[in-house]
Amino acid sequence: MPTFDPDDLALWARGTWNQVPSKRIEGFSIDTRNIDKGELFVAIKDQRDGHEFLEVAERDGAGGALVSSCDDKLSFPQLLASDTLDSLQGIAEEYRKTFAGTVVGITGSCGKTSTKDVLGVLLGSKVTHCTSGNLNNHLGVPLSLLGIELNQHKFAVIEAGINGKGEMQDLAKMIQPNIVLVTNIGSSHLAGLGNEAGVASEKAELFSPHPKLQKVIFPEKCLEHKEFADFYEKSPSLCNVLRNGIPSEKDNSVDSYYEFRTETNTTGNSSTLRLWRDGFPVMTFPVPSLSDGMVSNIALSLLASLEMGIDQKALFERLPQYSPSALRGTTLTGRGCTYFVDCYNANPTSMLDSISFFSSQYSRIPRLFVLGGMEELGEAEEQLHEALGAQIKLNENDLVLLIGQKASWMANGIIAAGAKDRQVLGLKDGSEAIPVIEDFRGAIFFKGSRALKLENLVPQWAVELKE
Repeated sequence: MPTFDPDDLALWARGTWNQVPSKRIEGFSIDTRNIDKGELFVAIKDQRDGHEFLEVAERDGAGGALVSSCDDKLSFPQLLASDTLDSLQGIAEEYRKTFAGTVVGITGSCGKTSTKDVLGVLLGSKVTHCTSGNLNNHLGVPLSLLGIELNQHKFAVIEAGINGKGEMQDLAKMIQPNIVLVTNIGSSHLAGLGNEAGVASEKAELFSPHPKLQKVIFPEKCLEHKEFADFYEKSPSLCNVLRNGIPSEKDNSVDSYYEFRTETNTTGNSSTLRLWRDGFPVMTFPVPSLSDGMVSNIALSLLASLEMGIDQKALFERLPQYSPSALRGTTLTGRGCTYFVDCYNANPTSMLDSISFFSSQYSRIPRLFVLGGMEELGEAEEQLHEALGAQIKLNENDLVLLIGQKASWMANGIIAAGAKDRQVLGLKDGSEAIPVIEDFRGAIFFKGSRALKLENLVPQWAVELKE
């Protein structure tokens, strides 16, 4: 656990202690429900004012509090600053400057967490600090950075997630990434970012040139957006574009290529990922069957690992250790059914990638799609739901359950794509889906936005399927 000198914190926070702590601060918390002894409680003014919980923080053993107004009734140290959020971010920015290792910043419309998890495994879990959970916003990023152990970690992998314009500039200022991975650009958080062009513009802020930046790695499709194309043209030595396919003999590009291939043999299906880098022999990695998006994310992670000096032998040994985190593509089984649970969150890009994978994997048995709506899509949300539905192709024995109003907008698209009316059922809430799910025999798919918690509809008898 990293510890912090109180004098450094006062300097970095641009604040003053009402009394200097006698011990070093042992971490940071913005929530008194999970504060540990010795931590600095940061009183953030958000939906609730954190200053209302200072007494609780003192009672539970906090080493002090970062505040915008001191409570003189309390006896524990308080670091007074004009804006606690700004000060927390300032502390994180300055602390990151003290880290001599390599910092990877990951952003994208979806796949950030999975890519972070893969990269953390490839770099070596003992020497790599990764964003915990989804602490990737204006509050999560500083907390993530402040978890780096200066004497233990060689690498830090930090997610950067945004909802609105201008947010990425603040995150980039704190992260100061040496390497940037962009998983994709899609229709996410459009309520705050407007459209895909707005998404691309904001995501590109993470690799605004600065002295520490060494490499930016992203899929070829990102070049459709001006900021990526311009950066690639102006700074080709800083870019590694990942292209899907096999390079030709005449290809003089310094970019990288990958190919994902699944073959059937006497023991079942065998999948491999082949990776080409300029000036190096082709590398082949055995991998489980994965969605196209997940394969791309693994290839990006491999490229980043090679960029950071991880040798091929270590990558071969470590890649099989990766497994999807909860609710992000977990396969369960029970009572003759298969349950594919990918419902941590959803936007059009992640929905289509996951549905396409599930549909191809279970094309020969009856399938039940349990779908929830997608949030933060702005004024185009109804059209985006219907357009997604139009890309769902059903077989004769398939069925779709649409949970809630936003999911119901997919119905016209699904039917326009060839489904029969009887195959598409709109339901008010998840409880209505339970009898259908429990009676169905075949493969069942769950995906929707986090608020719906579709994982609660998975039968209790389902257990994780081990490869």
